Amino acid sequence: MTKSATKPPLRSYRQLPKDQPLREAIIDHAVAILTAEGASGFSALKVAKSLGIRQSHLTYHFPSRELLLHALVDRLLSDYAEKFALVVTRTLQGDEGGGLGALIDWLLADAVSPVTARLFPALWELANQDARIAAELDRFYAGAMAAAFRALGLDPESPAVSELQAVMAVLGTLVEGTTAIHGRNGAADPGFQVLRSTAKAILLPALRQAVDMTRAAHATNEADGVRRS
Repeated sequence: MTKSATKPPLRSYRQLPKDQPLREAIIDHAVAILTAEGASGFSALKVAKSLGIRQSHLTYHFPSRELLLHALVDRLLSDYAEKFALVVTRTLQGDEGGGLGALIDWLLADAVSPVTARLFPALWELANQDARIAAELDRFYAGAMAAAFRALGLDPESPAVSELQAVMAVLGTLVEGTTAIHGRNGAADPGFQVLRSTAKAILLPALRQAVDMTRAAHATNEADGVRRS
Protein backbone atom coordinates (compact mmCIF):
# COMPACT_ATOMS: atom_id res chain seq x y z
CA MET A 1 0.00 0.00 0.00
CA THR A 2 2.78 2.34 -0.93
CA LYS A 3 0.59 5.17 -2.19
CA SER A 4 -1.61 5.55 0.87
CA ALA A 5 -1.40 8.71 2.91
CA THR A 6 0.71 8.62 6.05
CA LYS A 7 -1.48 7.56 8.91
CA PRO A 8 -1.24 9.06 12.41
CA PRO A 9 0.56 6.93 14.99
CA LEU A 10 -1.46 4.48 17.00
CA ARG A 11 -2.84 5.86 20.24
CA SER A 12 -3.41 3.96 23.45
CA TYR A 13 -6.84 4.02 25.03
CA ARG A 14 -5.87 6.87 27.37
CA GLN A 15 -4.63 8.93 24.40
CA LEU A 16 -7.73 8.56 22.26
CA PRO A 17 -9.60 11.74 21.31
CA LYS A 18 -13.01 11.87 22.97
CA ASP A 19 -14.76 11.72 19.59
CA GLN A 20 -12.97 8.56 18.40
CA PRO A 21 -15.12 5.45 18.83
CA LEU A 22 -13.38 2.67 20.74
CA ARG A 23 -14.49 0.19 18.09
CA GLU A 24 -12.47 2.03 15.41
CA ALA A 25 -9.43 2.21 17.68
CA ILE A 26 -9.65 -1.55 18.25
CA ILE A 27 -9.63 -2.11 14.49
CA ASP A 28 -6.63 0.23 14.12
CA HIS A 29 -4.64 -1.84 16.61
CA ALA A 30 -5.89 -5.10 15.11
CA VAL A 31 -4.52 -4.03 11.71
CA ALA A 32 -1.18 -3.20 13.31
CA ILE A 33 -0.98 -6.61 15.02
CA LEU A 34 -1.89 -8.46 11.83
CA THR A 35 0.70 -6.47 9.88
CA ALA A 36 3.44 -7.10 12.42
CA GLU A 37 2.75 -10.72 13.35
CA GLY A 38 0.73 -12.26 10.52
CA ALA A 39 -2.37 -14.40 10.77
CA SER A 40 -0.77 -17.06 12.98
CA GLY A 41 0.41 -14.49 15.52
CA PHE A 42 -2.84 -12.55 15.68
CA SER A 43 -5.00 -12.66 18.79
CA ALA A 44 -7.65 -10.52 20.45
CA LEU A 45 -5.56 -10.50 23.63
CA LYS A 46 -2.63 -8.91 21.79
CA VAL A 47 -4.94 -6.28 20.35
CA ALA A 48 -6.34 -5.46 23.79
CA LYS A 49 -2.83 -5.18 25.28
CA SER A 50 -1.67 -2.98 22.40
CA LEU A 51 -4.57 -0.59 22.93
CA GLY A 52 -4.31 -0.72 26.72
CA ILE A 53 -7.77 -2.06 27.51
CA ARG A 54 -9.10 -5.14 29.22
CA GLN A 55 -10.00 -8.02 26.93
CA SER A 56 -13.56 -7.83 28.26
CA HIS A 57 -13.81 -4.30 26.82
CA LEU A 58 -12.70 -5.63 23.44
CA THR A 59 -15.10 -8.56 23.49
CA TYR A 60 -17.97 -6.18 24.21
CA HIS A 61 -17.43 -4.80 20.71
CA PHE A 62 -16.13 -8.01 19.10
CA PRO A 63 -17.36 -11.10 20.95
CA SER A 64 -15.11 -13.44 18.95
CA ARG A 65 -11.75 -13.45 17.17
CA GLU A 66 -13.59 -14.13 13.92
CA LEU A 67 -15.78 -11.04 14.20
CA LEU A 68 -12.73 -8.91 14.90
CA LEU A 69 -10.94 -10.39 11.89
CA HIS A 70 -13.98 -9.76 9.69
CA ALA A 71 -14.05 -6.11 10.76
CA LEU A 72 -10.35 -5.53 10.14
CA VAL A 73 -10.47 -7.31 6.75
CA ASP A 74 -13.44 -5.16 5.75
CA ARG A 75 -11.48 -2.04 6.76
CA LEU A 76 -8.30 -3.11 4.94
CA LEU A 77 -10.00 -4.07 1.70
CA SER A 78 -12.23 -1.00 1.68
CA ASP A 79 -9.25 1.32 2.19
CA TYR A 80 -7.19 -0.46 -0.44
CA ALA A 81 -10.05 -0.51 -2.96
CA GLU A 82 -10.55 3.23 -2.54
CA LYS A 83 -6.84 3.87 -3.02
CA PHE A 84 -6.65 1.58 -6.05
CA ALA A 85 -9.61 3.33 -7.69
CA LEU A 86 -7.80 6.66 -7.30
CA VAL A 87 -4.58 5.21 -8.73
CA VAL A 88 -6.20 3.72 -11.82
CA THR A 89 -8.15 6.91 -12.45
CA ARG A 90 -4.97 8.97 -12.21
CA THR A 91 -2.78 6.68 -14.30
CA LEU A 92 -5.32 5.73 -16.95
CA GLN A 93 -7.28 8.93 -17.45
CA GLY A 94 -6.05 11.65 -15.10
CA ASP A 95 -3.71 14.59 -15.44
CA GLU A 96 -0.58 12.62 -14.56
CA GLY A 97 -1.26 10.12 -17.32
CA GLY A 98 1.24 7.36 -17.99
CA GLY A 99 -1.34 4.81 -19.01
CA LEU A 100 -1.12 1.08 -18.72
CA GLY A 101 2.65 1.03 -18.29
CA ALA A 102 2.37 3.31 -15.26
CA LEU A 103 -0.32 1.04 -13.81
CA ILE A 104 1.92 -2.02 -14.17
CA ASP A 105 4.78 -0.14 -12.48
CA TRP A 106 2.55 0.92 -9.59
CA LEU A 107 1.07 -2.52 -9.05
CA LEU A 108 4.45 -4.25 -8.98
CA ALA A 109 6.03 -1.61 -6.74
CA ASP A 110 3.11 -1.88 -4.35
CA ALA A 111 3.32 -5.68 -4.41
CA VAL A 112 6.75 -5.57 -2.74
CA SER A 113 6.13 -2.59 -0.45
CA PRO A 114 6.67 -3.49 3.22
CA VAL A 115 3.03 -3.19 4.31
CA THR A 116 1.51 -4.98 1.30
CA ALA A 117 4.14 -7.72 1.45
CA ARG A 118 3.17 -8.45 5.06
CA LEU A 119 -0.57 -7.91 4.91
CA PHE A 120 -1.67 -9.74 1.80
CA PRO A 121 -0.04 -13.09 2.67
CA ALA A 122 -1.84 -12.80 6.01
CA LEU A 123 -5.12 -12.14 4.20
CA TRP A 124 -4.58 -15.16 1.94
CA GLU A 125 -3.93 -17.34 4.98
CA LEU A 126 -7.09 -16.05 6.66
CA ALA A 127 -9.09 -16.63 3.46
CA ASN A 128 -8.07 -20.29 3.53
CA GLN A 129 -9.56 -20.56 7.02
CA ASP A 130 -12.68 -18.41 6.73
CA ALA A 131 -15.23 -18.52 3.89
CA ARG A 132 -16.47 -14.98 4.56
CA ILE A 133 -12.97 -13.53 4.29
CA ALA A 134 -12.40 -15.55 1.11
CA ALA A 135 -15.59 -14.11 -0.39
CA GLU A 136 -14.59 -10.56 0.58
CA LEU A 137 -11.19 -11.04 -1.02
CA ASP A 138 -12.83 -12.33 -4.22
CA ARG A 139 -15.09 -9.26 -4.26
CA PHE A 140 -12.09 -7.02 -3.77
CA TYR A 141 -10.25 -8.49 -6.76
CA ALA A 142 -13.37 -8.27 -8.94
CA GLY A 143 -13.93 -4.69 -7.85
CA ALA A 144 -10.34 -3.74 -8.64
CA MET A 145 -10.69 -5.09 -12.16
CA ALA A 146 -14.00 -3.26 -12.62
CA ALA A 147 -12.37 -0.01 -11.43
CA ALA A 148 -9.65 -0.41 -14.07
CA PHE A 149 -12.26 -0.99 -16.78
CA ARG A 150 -14.21 2.10 -15.75
CA ALA A 151 -11.04 4.20 -15.76
CA LEU A 152 -10.47 3.04 -19.33
CA GLY A 153 -13.99 4.12 -20.24
CA LEU A 154 -15.23 0.54 -20.57
CA ASP A 155 -18.32 -1.13 -19.14
CA PRO A 156 -17.22 -3.94 -16.76
CA GLU A 157 -20.49 -5.78 -17.45
CA SER A 158 -20.12 -5.77 -21.24
CA PRO A 159 -19.38 -9.11 -22.96
CA ALA A 160 -16.84 -7.18 -25.04
CA VAL A 161 -14.41 -7.03 -22.09
CA SER A 162 -13.83 -10.79 -21.91
CA GLU A 163 -10.40 -10.82 -23.58
CA LEU A 164 -9.20 -7.79 -21.64
CA GLN A 165 -10.52 -9.45 -18.49
CA ALA A 166 -8.35 -12.49 -19.19
CA VAL A 167 -5.20 -10.39 -19.69
CA MET A 168 -5.96 -8.36 -16.56
CA ALA A 169 -6.37 -11.62 -14.63
CA VAL A 170 -2.86 -12.65 -15.75
CA LEU A 171 -1.55 -9.28 -14.52
CA GLY A 172 -3.33 -9.75 -11.18
CA THR A 173 -1.88 -13.23 -10.76
CA LEU A 174 1.59 -11.88 -11.53
CA VAL A 175 1.19 -9.10 -8.96
CA GLU A 176 0.11 -11.47 -6.19
CA GLY A 177 2.90 -13.90 -7.11
CA THR A 178 5.37 -11.03 -6.93
CA THR A 179 4.29 -10.38 -3.34
CA ALA A 180 4.71 -14.05 -2.47
CA ILE A 181 8.14 -14.45 -4.10
CA HIS A 182 9.81 -11.04 -3.86
CA GLY A 183 7.93 -9.36 -1.01
CA ARG A 184 10.45 -10.43 1.63
CA ASN A 185 13.36 -8.70 -0.11
CA GLY A 186 11.49 -5.76 -1.59
CA ALA A 187 12.18 -3.63 -4.62
CA ALA A 188 15.97 -3.89 -4.19
CA ASP A 189 15.85 -7.60 -5.07
CA PRO A 190 17.64 -8.02 -8.44
CA GLY A 191 15.14 -10.70 -9.36
CA PHE A 192 12.32 -8.23 -8.88
CA GLN A 193 13.95 -5.74 -11.23
CA VAL A 194 14.23 -8.41 -13.94
CA LEU A 195 10.63 -9.46 -13.36
CA ARG A 196 9.36 -5.89 -13.65
CA SER A 197 11.08 -5.19 -16.95
CA THR A 198 10.07 -8.58 -18.37
CA ALA A 199 6.46 -8.18 -17.22
CA LYS A 200 6.16 -4.83 -18.94
CA ALA A 201 7.74 -6.15 -22.13
CA ILE A 202 5.25 -9.03 -22.30
CA LEU A 203 2.07 -7.69 -20.70
CA LEU A 204 2.01 -4.09 -21.89
CA PRO A 205 1.57 -4.96 -25.59
CA ALA A 206 -1.01 -7.61 -24.67
CA LEU A 207 -2.96 -5.13 -22.55
CA ARG A 208 -2.89 -2.45 -25.23
CA GLN A 209 -4.06 -4.91 -27.86
CA ALA A 210 -6.85 -6.18 -25.62
CA VAL A 211 -7.98 -2.61 -24.85
CA ASP A 212 -8.04 -1.74 -28.55
CA MET A 213 -9.98 -4.91 -29.37
CA THR A 214 -12.45 -4.27 -26.56
CA ARG A 215 -13.09 -0.73 -27.72
CA ALA A 216 -13.52 -1.88 -31.32
CA ALA A 217 -15.96 -4.59 -30.25
CA HIS A 218 -17.88 -2.10 -28.13
CA ALA A 219 -18.10 0.32 -31.05
CA THR A 220 -19.34 -2.48 -33.32
CA ASN A 221 -21.97 -3.51 -30.80
CA GLU A 222 -23.16 0.07 -30.49
CA ALA A 223 -23.35 0.45 -34.27
CA ASP A 224 -25.33 -2.80 -34.55
CA GLY A 225 -27.70 -1.54 -31.89
CA VAL A 226 -28.27 1.70 -33.79
CA ARG A 227 -28.98 -0.21 -37.02
CA ARG A 228 -31.44 -2.53 -35.30
CA SER A 229 -33.28 0.43 -33.77
